[in-house]
This record gives sequence, C-alpha cells and structure tokens, in this order.
Amino acid sequence: MKVIVLGAGIAGVTTAWYLAAGGAEVTVLERGDEPAVETSHANGSHISTQSGAPWTGPAGVREFFRSRFTHERAIRLRHVRDPGRLGWFARALVASRPSAYRRSTSRLIALARFSREALEALLEEQSIEAGLERRGRLSVYRGKRAFTRARKHCDKAVEVLSPQAVIAHEPALSNADVRFAGALLYPGDATGDCRRFCIELAGRAADIGVTFRYGETAQRLIVENGRCRGVVSEREALHADGCVVALGTASPGFLRPAGIHLPILPLRGYTLTAPIGDGGAAPGAFSDSERHLVFARLGDRLRVAGMADFSGPTAQPDPRRARQLERIVREWYPGLSRTGVEHWSCLRPMTPDGPPILGEGGLPGLWLHTGLGPLGWTLGCGVGRIVADLVLGKKAHMPLDGLTRNRFH
Repeated sequence: MKVIVLGAGIAGVTTAWYLAAGGAEVTVLERGDEPAVETSHANGSHISTQSGAPWTGPAGVREFFRSRFTHERAIRLRHVRDPGRLGWFARALVASRPSAYRRSTSRLIALARFSREALEALLEEQSIEAGLERRGRLSVYRGKRAFTRARKHCDKAVEVLSPQAVIAHEPALSNADVRFAGALLYPGDATGDCRRFCIELAGRAADIGVTFRYGETAQRLIVENGRCRGVVSEREALHADGCVVALGTASPGFLRPAGIHLPILPLRGYTLTAPIGDGGAAPGAFSDSERHLVFARLGDRLRVAGMADFSGPTAQPDPRRARQLERIVREWYPGLSRTGVEHWSCLRPMTPDGPPILGEGGLPGLWLHTGLGPLGWTLGCGVGRIVADLVLGKKAHMPLDGLTRNRFH
C-alpha cells in the first residue's frame, strides 16, 4: 500500500512512522528543509497528560473578555469581521458550555494518556533521546480568586500546593519577583524536546524505508472517480492509495478546493529560548496559569511559550509581543540571560472545541491528522498511531467519538 503523508511536524512524522511499521510504502512531502521547522520547532515542550484542556472553556471565555481591557493581554484578537472567523467563534462559544467543555476535556485527557503511552514506547524501543523530564507540572496562580476556582474543579489525582510547598517543589521560584497564591501539581505531566524527537524519529523512519522529500510543497489533491489518488506537488504528480493531510494551519486552505472545509483557525504563539547560566537557577515544568505561559528546562536551555494572537494566517509576528513575553519571563526568572535569547513564533491549528481532527477526510483514500492546537507534543504520537491504523484498515485503539470531522456537520 502506497501512502503519501503531507507535513513533517510531530503529526506527519509520527503518522509516517506507524504507517511504515505497519508495512506501508510511505512518502512524506515537507516544504521545509528538515523535520519540525514550523509549529513543532520550538513549542512549549510540555506533555500535558493530566492537564490538557480546551482553551475555549467557560474560564477561557471569561479570561478572553477580561484580557481585552488590560494593557498586556495574553490573548489578542484582530480581524473578527471575517465571516470564517465569526463562524469559528460561534462554534467556540457553543463548545464553551459546561457540559460540552467537560466532554471535550474528557476526550483530550483520554487521548493524551494514550499518546503518552505511545511516546514512551517509542522512546524505549527506538532508543530516542528527547530530554524527557517526568517531574510533573506546576500550574501556578497569582490571584487567590483564580486559585480558589481552580481548586474546586481539579481532579483527585492533582495535588494542591501552598506557596511554601511550591518553592519546596521548585526552589528556583524563590527568586521570582512574583507573588502567587499557590499551585496545582499535575504529577503525570512531563516536558521534553519535541523538535529533537521529530528529527530522531524521522531518521528511524528513513531507516525502515520512508522517503522524505524536503523542500517540496503539495499543491493539490489528485481526485479520480470521487477518490483521492495522490497529490500534485510543485515538481510532479505523485500517485498513491491514500493520502494523510498533516499540514497544521495549512490544512483548511489545501483541502478547500476539493470541497472539504475544516474549522481550523491559526493562533499565533510566541516562544523564547535562552541559555541557563548556572544550570540550576532557572525554573522549569510550570505554567503561569493566568497569563497562559509555560516554562520548561531543556538541558542547558530554558524554553518559555505564551501569548496568543488571533490575527490570520498571513499576519507577521509582532515584535512587541516578543518583548512582552520576555518582560514577563524576567518577572519569574530575574536571572534570564541578557544575551543569547532566541525568539520564535508559529501558528497553532486551533479547532473551536479543542480536540484535533483525525480519521477520514471526506473522500475515500483521504485521511486527516490536524487541528492539534497547542497540544501537538502531547497528542501527536497517539493520533499518529490511530490514523495509521485506520489507513491500514485496522481497528482504532480508542473510540473516535468527538475526534473526527463529522462532529462539525
């Protein structure tokens, strides 16, 4: 069976691996010059096995509207008059109802746990080094009201920590110029280097026969007699028995000419990576929950991700947002280096209800692995395995209710 996978981020690389391991002949098209050059390149590095939840929940909606009246808002919205955006936000509001939010959160947690198992198995079986740290994750709250609300709704497996217990768990936070009311500790969460994992897994996939064609952009699907028969790239037509679209925010635009519409909106995020001078003073594996920032230590580097701009797929990164991120990071980590700080920006493919879109793509022979949002590193391995099994005609490892494109019809 010949399969073409579009994209070599966490979604495309994991899908290609599982397809090849299942006996398929796989070709991957990637417009970049190596794996993980876009959204998977410098993400927040958190694997949210326990804490993954949709952004479009009741609390998220409150925070969004509240942030519009603050000077340094974490979430920023532009060009809301676009009809496509209005439809997406209407769906997001429906998905923010408590009952719908609980269902979406439950699906994400189940998928995250399955994905974590798949990731751990790959790391062990293939001897991949991704710098995984399994210390759990602190979700730190500055305000008492937000902390009290979070405590009421947290799971029994989550530990509630006082400010003193927070510092005992993460001593580097004693140097922060921030006062906080407490934190929730998610012991099942982890951190690791997504880009490093993608590059190493792509190498293993090439060893078992996957062909990676870098610097090559897919332009359109080949559809014959109502079935997907391959893709046309900028170089040539490639025929296959199936095609997996793992293009992130580019997925809707690529599929629209074929009459397939996906409610995915690009959310621009910003990250900062900096060297750690003394190796132990930088805090890691925690989040500033009210400002939607996540911190992780990756060896001798500190990675921080945050900010969110709903500003369209063609809008350029805003340097003011990068400066805002750096200012907030220095509040938590006054020892942040003044040199060697690297800024990165990417587009996260957001669905209105939170879970990704996987499975059949609207045409026989067409499959989807997209819409991972800010949880690509968390969900990528699990979704890749599920999609590969579906393409190969096997039974999915978990129920697909609420995870396919049919939920939007």
